[in-house]
Amino acid sequence: MSNRLSVQAYLGAAWLFLILIPVQFYFAAAGSFSNLTFSPHMWLGLGLHALTGVLIVIALVGRLPRRALEWGALQFVLIGIQVGLARLQFPGSTISAEPQFVRDLVNAIMVPIHNALGSGSGIIASLHGLNGLAIAAAAVLTVRYGRSLLKSARISTVAKPAAVVIPPSEPEPEPVLAGKE
Repeated sequence: MSNRLSVQAYLGAAWLFLILIPVQFYFAAAGSFSNLTFSPHMWLGLGLHALTGVLIVIALVGRLPRRALEWGALQFVLIGIQVGLARLQFPGSTISAEPQFVRDLVNAIMVPIHNALGSGSGIIASLHGLNGLAIAAAAVLTVRYGRSLLKSARISTVAKPAAVVIPPSEPEPEPVLAGKE
């Protein structure tokens, strides 16, 4: 993958992620304030998590600077925390596409934590909204970084003038040594 193409792919994935964040907030509000379920919110959340994986793969395969990998990894971790916070409050809530080992893992880890915290689990899980704001901020900064990468890729591909070599018009005269004439 050429550097310019990988930068464009990275920036495109970052923009898609950023555009989908308000949609994710809408699905969360619709699940809270209407008779809709949280299913669209959960499914889009999984899609956003996968999209952060795409950012990481593009950064690695495209050999982008380390900072590009770090932005993708930050978003991946923040969405992982987001899923953990939601599961802390609703450990029994699963998605049909989840493999059985994920359900078993949630039951082994999150259910005991949820039971130990009791009503306090809701207070901790409420950080889900604040973490969503952190994800949105990271998405903006990722797009900003991707745009700077694209700008530097454009600058490096601008044709530079070839070096001009001027051949000598006359051969250099032989030096006259002292004492020889």
